[in-house]
Amino acid sequence: MKTTTQCVLFLLITNLAFAQLKEEKSVVLFTGTADTIFNGTTLVLYNKAVGIHDSVLVNHGKFEISVPYKGPTRYMFYSKFELKKKGGYSPYGILISEPGIIQMDANMETLSNSVVKNAPENKLYMDFTKQGNTARQGINDKLIAKFGPDVLKNLNQKDPQYDEIIKYYKVLNDENNKLEVERLKTFIKLHNNSFASVYLLNSLVSNISVVNAQSLYNLLGPKYKETSYGKNIASTIEARKITAIGKIAPDFEQADTAGKMIKLSSLRGQYVLLDFWASWCIPCREENPNVVKAYKKFNKKGFTVMGVSLDQPGKKEAWLSAIKQDGLTWTNVSDLKFWNNEVVKLYGVQAVPQNFLLDKEGKIIAINVKGEALDQKLTEILMK
Repeated sequence: MKTTTQCVLFLLITNLAFAQLKEEKSVVLFTGTADTIFNGTTLVLYNKAVGIHDSVLVNHGKFEISVPYKGPTRYMFYSKFELKKKGGYSPYGILISEPGIIQMDANMETLSNSVVKNAPENKLYMDFTKQGNTARQGINDKLIAKFGPDVLKNLNQKDPQYDEIIKYYKVLNDENNKLEVERLKTFIKLHNNSFASVYLLNSLVSNISVVNAQSLYNLLGPKYKETSYGKNIASTIEARKITAIGKIAPDFEQADTAGKMIKLSSLRGQYVLLDFWASWCIPCREENPNVVKAYKKFNKKGFTVMGVSLDQPGKKEAWLSAIKQDGLTWTNVSDLKFWNNEVVKLYGVQAVPQNFLLDKEGKIIAINVKGEALDQKLTEILMK
């Protein structure tokens, strides 16, 4: 039996060994438990931002997986058991701001129900998002209360109540967004030097007004402003300032499908929908028929489209195939750099699909007009 002195010495040696490991290799060690019925099940870890993808098998109800620490970020996990059973999975993210040991009690059947310890930044982030999820559920509850339990099932434009439902949803969503901005403001004031604050603002910067985004950014302390996330907030705010309604759309030049360099300004004299999309983006592909419909209806009246694709390096064939399949017969350009596309950075695009509607002089007159809203806007402009 070990004496108390031996136990203390053992703990000191263990802590010293890990401290040395952190210093030498700078790692994050995820150590966890799972029900033994999941022995042999694979847990996958990934982070595209830092280029990490790894996996580990559950053995005797336990697992360990370590990754190099490359700065504050959020590591994502999924369970192959959940993927196989459900045909999909709910990824679970853990926010990390320093090297260390993170403890997980993993629910391999529904990984999003896992419990994480020893990750204070992650707890701050999860507590904030949990409140937001409750608010979002409140919107659904109000829609159901007004329009019935099946309101969100197979909702489409053929529904006779579609316009009324969308209008009411927009009112609820706008109200919720205002509350979310205030809630984020309070959170940042309380945790201005927290990585969770930077990560949250980076996630939401495209969904709030530029004025609010700048105000919230100014509240952040200096600790994490120089991370890639902090720098992205600043660059996105600046990009949105120069791509606001009423501004002349920044000009650019990029290769079309044949490799010919095309300038946005070469389309002056027409109303142009600058459409950011990608072949891999399901919502983009679902929106494409609406853009095709608008193009066919208004092209002869002075309307055209320039599609900017976020397709990945080496994936040109996927891009070309999607253009053909979806009937995108307008000008299509891309540098095939995924999210590092130079035009994406220039316009501060954080999610796709996204679009900017330009007038004949290249001035931005609308942002993110989709579906019926695009048809209505073009009808208003071109069918006078």
